[in-house]
Amino acid sequence: MTERYTLKQSLYVRASMFTADELRRQKRLGLDEVNENVLEGLVNQRAKLEGRQDKLIRSLTISLFLAFVAWSGGNIQIPGTSASLVEIPSFLELSLIASSLSVLLITYTFLSLQLYDAVIAAVARDVLAKNKLDPDLFAAAHTPTWLFVKYSKMAPVDGRTPGFKISTLGRVFYGVLVGFLSVIVLGLWFLAISSILYIGHSGLSDDVAGWVVYATCIAIILASFVSMAANIVEFTHEMDFSVLEKMETDRGDLGNQSVVE
Repeated sequence: MTERYTLKQSLYVRASMFTADELRRQKRLGLDEVNENVLEGLVNQRAKLEGRQDKLIRSLTISLFLAFVAWSGGNIQIPGTSASLVEIPSFLELSLIASSLSVLLITYTFLSLQLYDAVIAAVARDVLAKNKLDPDLFAAAHTPTWLFVKYSKMAPVDGRTPGFKISTLGRVFYGVLVGFLSVIVLGLWFLAISSILYIGHSGLSDDVAGWVVYATCIAIILASFVSMAANIVEFTHEMDFSVLEKMETDRGDLGNQSVVE
């Protein structure tokens, strides 16, 4: 009788488990093992993605600032020309759409970074298992990361009992440290969205074109909320061990065939 059970998983856990299962399948089929070059490639791609996110944050800051200038009636002369921002047709509308797109791309990039973290952690555990090294140290050696988030955990190395236990006061302090970071980042994200919606609601013209731009910004922001929610929302998955049994059977058949030949 095939054993089945269900559990709830977030997208992060799903990526980690599927990667770990793929690595196990590699070993069962006798394929070449993933080596450190693959792991280093994943880390480098994550670093590039994080650099892209930094550029998107700067783009959001600039476009939101320009939208605020246009909304408040201010004026900035374009360097090297005699023209000013107010002379550009639909400048406020363009700034708001650019800000909304920046928010959307930032949230999608953040989601992708979380999945990269899950895959890197799963691959690093497999590649570095023979040396019993902490996978996070490999990643930190190849790309800058906020190590204070790692060492604020009660057990900094996942799956390993901490040799140095911290007091309750220390856990509270480090919890507040990381908590403030989370609140500030999330607060800035909500502030950017609120600013876009407020400026759009009060600054866009009350005509068809204005409402179309406003509705477009709302639709883009709703897509951003879906992307952000994907980091934490969980859905029920059913694990079917008949698939694993079939893989083992196929592997046995391949082994018997090799012996016969």
